[in-house]
Amino acid sequence: MTFRRTLGTFIVAIGAAIVATSTLRAGGERSKPAKAQDVTLVGKVVDLQSYMSGKFAGGNPAKSTQDCIRQGVPAALETDDGLVVLGMGERGPSRTLLPLAYKQVEVKGKLYEKHGLQYLDITSAKPVKEEGEEGEEDKGGDEGADEEP
Repeated sequence: MTFRRTLGTFIVAIGAAIVATSTLRAGGERSKPAKAQDVTLVGKVVDLQSYMSGKFAGGNPAKSTQDCIRQGVPAALETDDGLVVLGMGERGPSRTLLPLAYKQVEVKGKLYEKHGLQYLDITSAKPVKEEGEEGEEDKGGDEGADEEP
């Protein structure tokens, strides 16, 4: 567990260093803020440590992802188009994302892109229903529709 925590801290530090250095131009000026666009994305919630290393503690990807996010490892959304870092302003997304760890979700928010990095400031997140899964609103529809006259 100590190695995992150390590795997670190392990954966060490297990520912060990359973001910090990429925001400065050669002349020392800060680059312009990225323009945000409102988007809805669908993908799987992952933690960067497990995603990048391919290692999940205990062999349970969902629990491992939850543990990593709970401990502060950055979360991301694995989409068909690539990886998008997830956040919720200054407070972080862990409380919102823990029950959605390693699940397909639909997230809405403001997408920022800068120097090849994509960041989504989440406004809402919900699980995506798998095929064949019925929602509560689908049950008990047209009452009596199947009854014979």
